[in-house]
Amino acid sequence: MMAPSLESSSRGTLPIQQSSPVRAMGDMIRDYLDYQHLQTTPMDEDSPVIDPPASLAPPLFMRTAVETLSTTSASFLTSSSPLQSTSAPPAFKPYTISPIKHESRYTSLLSRPPQTAAEAELMLALQESEGRDNKRKLSMVNMQASTILAGMYTNRAQSQVQAAEERKRKKGGKRKMGDGNAKYFSGDDFFKMVEDDDRRREEEAAEKDKRQKQRQAHAVELAAWQQANEAVRERNKKRREEHAADVAAWEVEKAAAKAAKRRPGWVKPKLADYQLEVLLPRPKKVVEDEEDDENDDEGSGNGSDDGQD
Repeated sequence: MMAPSLESSSRGTLPIQQSSPVRAMGDMIRDYLDYQHLQTTPMDEDSPVIDPPASLAPPLFMRTAVETLSTTSASFLTSSSPLQSTSAPPAFKPYTISPIKHESRYTSLLSRPPQTAAEAELMLALQESEGRDNKRKLSMVNMQASTILAGMYTNRAQSQVQAAEERKRKKGGKRKMGDGNAKYFSGDDFFKMVEDDDRRREEEAAEKDKRQKQRQAHAVELAAWQQANEAVRERNKKRREEHAADVAAWEVEKAAAKAAKRRPGWVKPKLADYQLEVLLPRPKKVVEDEEDDENDDEGSGNGSDDGQD
């Protein structure tokens, strides 16, 4: 059997083959750790520790990693071009983790009393090693869980980018020739077609401007509505507090009247007598189109204010 090469013998291999972008980044991280070790470790006992200068240019292995990454399926990460919906990140392949055991695998060994100081040190080292192993397993579980959640987020973001690209493609896909196929027509036909297309574009621009102004006016109305309802809530809050104070005073009067064997001096206050105000209805939208639907989705997290106090 052939002897293992330096590359395979000095670096661990995962049981599941990772994608090329992940391997490139993993190689860069490992090389960077080796590079730091060489920069901070003296060559011999008399050699001083040399700290790398802050302005040190990126080493060759970093440049190599970036160049390698640019040739993989994740090359878009090294490009200055905007991300597309087809730019999918490397798929994560989870690593199988053995169960974390609460009891030591070496219970019988550790239960024996040490005979020498060396055995005691070895037993302590074994316990520390098992503790580190369990901590690493727990850290790996958390890392894999975080990666899975990040993948779910990336999938949702990618689908939203794809939907936005599809809407943009539909809006910008109108042609003067209808289906885009070649046609034969006279100069008058072409001139009329151009006029119709210009008229259509002007109407679309005017309609878009109209919708924009309507959205701005609705935003102003919405802000005024929120401010007015906030004032209503404050007034209702004060009236509720006043009612609560009057009820507390009536309870005192009721207790005194019971002790004196008489009727209370006044009737128990009712909340309906304090004239609570009703919240104003939410302003309705005038524009209902795709852009408004998108704005509604983005602002849906603010919640509705239709409730009443």
